[in-house]
Parts: sequence; C-alpha cells; structure tokens
Amino acid sequence: MPILTIFYIKLFINLGLTLGIVWTISRSDLFSKWQQENEKLTFGLGFVLLRLIPWIGIFLIINEDPRGDIPFFFYKAEAAKAGGFVYRDFWSYHAPLYAYMISLPVWIWHNPRSIVLFMILMESGILWLTYRTYKNRSTRALQLAMIYLLLPAGFMYILVDGQEEVWFWGAALLIWRYTLQKTVDYEVGAGMLYALALLTIKVTFIFLLPALLISVKKPVKLLLVMAAVGLPAVGFLYWQIGDLFLMPIRHTEQLMTPNLFSVSRPFVEMIFHVDEQKSTLINWVGLLFTVFIPAYIAFKARHKHLNQILPGLFIACFVCMMIFQASAMGAYVIAYLMAVVFEIIDIRKSFHVIILLALNWLTVVQPFVWVYIKQPAYKSLSMLGNPSFLFEYLLQILNVLCFFWILRETYRKVVLPENPVSA
Repeated sequence: MPILTIFYIKLFINLGLTLGIVWTISRSDLFSKWQQENEKLTFGLGFVLLRLIPWIGIFLIINEDPRGDIPFFFYKAEAAKAGGFVYRDFWSYHAPLYAYMISLPVWIWHNPRSIVLFMILMESGILWLTYRTYKNRSTRALQLAMIYLLLPAGFMYILVDGQEEVWFWGAALLIWRYTLQKTVDYEVGAGMLYALALLTIKVTFIFLLPALLISVKKPVKLLLVMAAVGLPAVGFLYWQIGDLFLMPIRHTEQLMTPNLFSVSRPFVEMIFHVDEQKSTLINWVGLLFTVFIPAYIAFKARHKHLNQILPGLFIACFVCMMIFQASAMGAYVIAYLMAVVFEIIDIRKSFHVIILLALNWLTVVQPFVWVYIKQPAYKSLSMLGNPSFLFEYLLQILNVLCFFWILRETYRKVVLPENPVSA
C-alpha cells in the first residue's frame, strides 16, 4: 500500500479517535457509574474495540506487514530464541534482557505480528495497573483509561508500530505502587525494581535516578541495592563479551526531531557549525538539562513523600529528555503519555484537552512529514523559504511548545502545595 495512502488512512483514523475522545469526555457520569459497577467489562470492551479488533483487521485481514522498529525487534527475537548472546551474536540497543522478553511471543507464533500483539498486551496490562492505582483517587479513572486508549499517538505507535516506550512508565508504576504499599524502608524494594528495569528496557531509564536519589529517605541504601543487582550482571556481561554491552549507549548520537535543538538549529548554525557525525557534545549538554531539571524539581519537593511525587518526577524526566536531547524523536512521547493523562490532564479544562489532542496529532503527523520531505536539517533560516520545510518546522515548534507546557504543569503539580484530588 502506498505510503501516502497509509498516511491519509491514519489521518482518517485520528479524526475518528478524536471524535471518540470528545464523546468520552462528555459522558463523565456514565463512566463514573461504570467504574463502580462494570469496570472490568468496560475496560475489556475498550481493549477489544480499540486494540484487539484493529490488530486483527490490520495484520490478519488486510495482511499488512509490521512497520517501525518491529522488523528489527523480530531479528533480535529470532536470534534470542535461537540461543544467541545479546550484543555478541546480534545487535541490540536495548537492555540485555529485552531481546529475550520479546522472544516470548515468537515461541508461540514465529511471526513479527506476534511481537506487535505482545506490545499491545503489555500496554494494556500497564494501563489496567495504572487504572487500579488511580481508581481510589478519582471517579474519573476509568474514563481516563478509555481516553488513553483513544489517543492517536498510542493507537499508532503501539498498535501499528509496536513501540515499547510505555514500558518505562510500567517500571516507574511498579516502583510507585511499592512505595504506596510500603511507606517506610522502601529503598530495598525500590532499588531492586529499578535495577531490574535497567536490565530489561533501555539505559535511558537511568535519567530518573538523580531525581529519585534526592527524593528517597535513604539514597545510599537504594544505590547499594541497585549495585547488588546490577554489578554482578555487568560483570557477567563483561566476562562474556567485553565492552560490547555498551552498545545501547552508542545509539544516542543520531540527530532526530522534534526537540529544542532541532528547532533552534537555524540560529545555532549562525554561531557555529554542527557536525552531524560528531554530535555527542550536543547530547551531553542535553543530558545535563534532562537530569538537572527533574533533580531540581525533586529538591524543591523534598519535603513530600516519594509516593506523592514519583509520577510527576517520571513525567518531568522524560519530557525533559524529549525537549533537550537532540537524539529524541516524537515516538518517545509514548513513554509518559499514559502518566500525563492520569496525573496532569484535567478533562474539565478545555485548554488541557486541546493540548492533549494537539500533542497526539502532532506526534502522528510531524514525523511522517519530516521523513516524507527527506528529513531536512534546518541549518539556515533561508531553508524555511521552502513552504514544505516551513510547514514541518512549524509542526516541530508546536510539538516542543506542548512539551514545555507539560513540563510546566508537572512542576506545578509536584512542587506547589498539594490540592485535594477532585472527583
């Protein structure tokens, strides 16, 4: 199917999903009633209608091949299934256990479509656990879960492309739930969960650690527990494959969009030329802001218990990553989108809803336009004389503005005096 046809179909689906969101927002009383009486049935129907049936239609009836990273995931899963050793026998830019995790569905059905279904099931499990965590905090929790299932970004990047970034929120959610259940001496359990997450998903989850260390009561204890889990794993990897286990770190040098650097590059290039083959310094500068800002937010909220602020710190960390890391791309919004819906967005406020919808539409449209016009790097303002370039550049700016809005609202949620959660 031609790529433009696929894009137009995506736009049509986005419109239908947006209308579904508007309807869902208008029926708060109905969803509140279902939350009390039929939560499992409602959630199950949402999963079937918005994830399972579309997956069947796309990959079994229309017989489309999985896109995005799925072909590379399938390559890794096949190699892991065959007994290959990660980084030595096959390439991987994820944590060492990831390839073996995604090989599980391949044992059942040796087809890349099985990985997409696995990603959908993982996302739905994380969403159900998120809903259960917020259920006692808001009568709108089930409504928010349905809104999330209708969001175009999640629908496209997880259902169609099989992205795994929502696993980041899943890991943070497990740590948060543990601190909710064990309000004192939680460092051992939290440290073990954090270390296991680093071994399972991506090294970028480490960005949350500085803010976490500022927020916990016993940071040294947390670090010691993480070291007790992580150092033997690193030692084993080094014993087996030398420094090849550093492969995931080497995947952070490619310049992507949209982020603060990509929109400011025409002005940066006026001062000095950026060599795209040697852009490591740019990412290191971005890393400083990615780590420092959530850490500063954690410091400002240090009087609060970790279980009050952990979701906000997580959002701040990964939205900062998208703002300041020059290698960040639009798909990474999946990492914190679910948390934003439950923690930040107030569906009673029209502006909040507009920002949420704008972010989702931009996340779907901007990457396609950027790739379609041959991935331009705006090295001078004169390039914006091209109408196509100008249009895509404006999409990037709007995207980055949405990121900054989320960061501002997250700061207010974490740092300012806590307000009672409204029903």
